[in-house]
Amino acid sequence: MQQLQGKVEGTKVNMVKSIFFKLSLIILASEAITLTLLSFSKKIYSEPLVPATSDIYVATGNTLYLITISLAVSFLFLWIVRKKVIRLEYVLLLLKSLLFCALFWISSSLLLEGTAYYWEELINFISIIFFPTTLYIFWKKFAVPNLIISIFMAGASAFLIKLMFSDLATGLLLVGFSLFDLYEVFKGPLKHLAHSLHSSEISLLLVKVEDIEVGMGDLLFYSLATGLAYSVGGEVLALTSIILVKIGVLATLLLLERRKMLPGLPLPVLLSVFATFLVSLLS
Repeated sequence: MQQLQGKVEGTKVNMVKSIFFKLSLIILASEAITLTLLSFSKKIYSEPLVPATSDIYVATGNTLYLITISLAVSFLFLWIVRKKVIRLEYVLLLLKSLLFCALFWISSSLLLEGTAYYWEELINFISIIFFPTTLYIFWKKFAVPNLIISIFMAGASAFLIKLMFSDLATGLLLVGFSLFDLYEVFKGPLKHLAHSLHSSEISLLLVKVEDIEVGMGDLLFYSLATGLAYSVGGEVLALTSIILVKIGVLATLLLLERRKMLPGLPLPVLLSVFATFLVSLLS
């Protein structure tokens, strides 16, 4: 989470309220997608798609593996920027379109498992149509459609991760990436990318709310934290997680008055995971 260049020092209270309200709505929309998809999937899948992640060693190894991949991708992007092999904006445009289509196809296929054949054909057709459509949207930089797509991608990604992994693996993933986010922002390649690039070059990875930019990855993990809470404690704990995530986001926004750039995950995600952990211990 970061402030845009040229922002006046000392965010006013009314500006923070405005940003917080709009950002909360965006996060809530992503969380709603995750919870809706998880509620439908409960009727079909009673166990995680990767049962082995219930083992503590497998879950830990899975978290370290995914963090390593994320770090490698960050360094790859940094290398592309510094060597000017190709404009990063073009790479992200293609990747985001492909990822959106893949998320739609996989999520729809999993939820429509065992249904009539024509539904599968319809999903395939829509997924193919979505690719040139999203490419055009991203190329022309249509703000509202891009925001809707980003929200869906974050919510659907969180759904698929929770569907694949056990509660234990999901919790470790959330804690691991929250700590990794601290490194990425203060010491890692993300810090160098932020200094090397204008925000427009990586706008496809960001959700802009007035003078604040939030990464799509932040939306994903906020939704995943709420999805974990729903899996562990049902609707009541999910609602608690939604509130705690918003409290963490507000605290992060207030801290942004002192720093230009801050990790968006630690406060919101760790608050939610801590509450979920307490409920799992007491139940």
